[in-house]
Parts: sequence; structure tokens; C-alpha cells
Amino acid sequence: MGSASYVTRHSTQMFEEGRSFSGNERFKLFFGVGDAVFEDHSALGGADSNLDGRAILAVDFDDDGDEDLFIHNIQRERHLLFENLLGGRGNGFLKLRLRATAGQYEAIGATVTVKAGGRSVAQVLSRGAGFASCQAPELVFGLGAAESATVSVAWPGGFREDFGEVRAGARLLLVEGVGKPEPFAARTRSLPDPLPEGLAVRVGERVPVLRLVDGDGVETEVDVRALADGRPILVNLWGRFCAPCIAELPTLARIHADGERRVLLLGTDAPSGRAAAANVLAKRAPGIPAYYLRAGGEGLEPLVDLVRLPIPTTLVLDAEGVVREIIRGPVEPE
Repeated sequence: MGSASYVTRHSTQMFEEGRSFSGNERFKLFFGVGDAVFEDHSALGGADSNLDGRAILAVDFDDDGDEDLFIHNIQRERHLLFENLLGGRGNGFLKLRLRATAGQYEAIGATVTVKAGGRSVAQVLSRGAGFASCQAPELVFGLGAAESATVSVAWPGGFREDFGEVRAGARLLLVEGVGKPEPFAARTRSLPDPLPEGLAVRVGERVPVLRLVDGDGVETEVDVRALADGRPILVNLWGRFCAPCIAELPTLARIHADGERRVLLLGTDAPSGRAAAANVLAKRAPGIPAYYLRAGGEGLEPLVDLVRLPIPTTLVLDAEGVVREIIRGPVEPE
């Protein structure tokens, strides 16, 4: 397995051919609903993906009192940030940072116990909880409807310390041996809106120049702005194995023939299927400019992520090549 030939073949299959290290297993997001029962909210929460995840961080990136999720993948779409929009309502949380005065200053290994509403929960401050991960040096506790909580710390050296009752919604620094929590300022911020699923451009952004191949396999630059020729243009992403894509081709052909708007077809089939895809267009949408992926399945990366892109997807552009609307699913006949 350590031979040069194995490593070369393995890397080619995994990275160049886009194969999965984890057998295309989907990401899972489970919600605890009490009494050791968990519900699968993967699809509802937007976390469902077949990317190869290798590290995950639970961190309150926007400082609104709930933890968001950051995922590192080994290939393809390398980083994902999932914003938690369910928490942060009112003051139902407690955020704690620790500073040890005996031993390692971050108090790694300390156990913090919070009691509120007749219940108690404990967390261990661990900076390496997870594969290839380094957690943030703070702990976030959900308090539900409780207006206050009591806090105690079992420090790594064995000293146990009570910090008394604190109000919900507080952000506190706990210093070993002081016994009194010190508040620190909130730094709330807005996280950027995510890109549309499978797209690398948003409404209001210009579609970049792409390098693709035409129906004859000749590599060429595709400048959507030039193809628009001073008119609005519909950029349709399709595939010959997609039944809704095939069904909408006559509608796109009529739009293109009317002349008020242009249509551009970008095929998502593997390069080996280019000729078959071109035959489909010759029968169902003749006359529409069409381009396909280059060898290795490349060419659309500046515009889409083919792993996540649902097809058909149509980008409605103005004459300058700026995205004005995104249509998911077939274009409706006019």
C-alpha cells in the first residue's frame, strides 16, 4: 500500500475522479428531544450532504448565544458554515470562559457544572474534542426559560470552586481562586448569507467567463455577456439523464427563437456523455448555443458546485451578464 504506484492510483481515483473517501455517506444532524430520544433533522436543517467531512467545530461565531457548526471537508467544497437560527432567543443561555492560575492557563480539562430550572448539566473544556479539530476556549450552556443559574468549576488541579448565582444571558470569565465571575463584552455580528445551493454566484453578481468545450469537443472561452448580444439571457444548467431538463428544452427553444431573450445551455454530463447530450439538443432544442464540461469534468467550477447543484437550474441574467433571478426547476412555458 505504501508503494508509489498505489499512492498515485489512489490519489488519481480520489481527487482527480472526485470519488468519496467515506462511501458517499450523508452528513447527519440530530436534535435531542428529551428522554434520550433524538430526531434526524439533517435535510430540514440544510446539513444533508455527501461531502467527505473530516473535522467539525461547534462555535458561537456570531455571539448570539447558540453554537453554529463549521465543517472541514477533505476535498471538493472544503468548508461549510451552518448558522444556528433556532437558539439565541432572549436570554436563555450562558457563555463561560476559564482562566486557571495553577497549571495550564486555559484550564483544559476543567469541568463546569451549571444548575438551572431544577436540572444540572456539565461540560468539560476540551480544546481537542474531535478528529483534526480544535474547539474554541469557551463553553455555551442553554438555559431554556430559566432566568438564572448557579455555576461551579472542578479545576484540573482538583480544586472545586463555586461562583454563585448568575443571570441568564451573561458572558462571564471564571478565574481560578477568585470565586466571583467577571463579565466580558458581547461581540455580536451578522454572518454572511449563504450562496444559493450549488451556485458560486449570487443575485446581483456577474457570471464569470468560463472555459468549456463545444459540441465538437473544441475548447473555448464562454463569455455570457458577449453571447447575450445586448439582450437578457437565460443560462440553463441541464443534464441528459434529468427528465425535467429534457422536458423543458422545447420551452427554452421557443424563448430563444422569439429573439427578445437569448438562451445558453450548459451541460453537466460527464465528458464521456457529451456526444449523446449534443444529440439530445439537436432533436429538442436546435439552434441554442450549448457547451459542455472539459476533460476531467472541469469548467463550471467558477459558476457551480456540481455535487450540490439541483438541476434544472436557470440563471436569468441581464444584458451585462449580471444575475437577476434564479429559477429552480423547469422554466414555466409562457
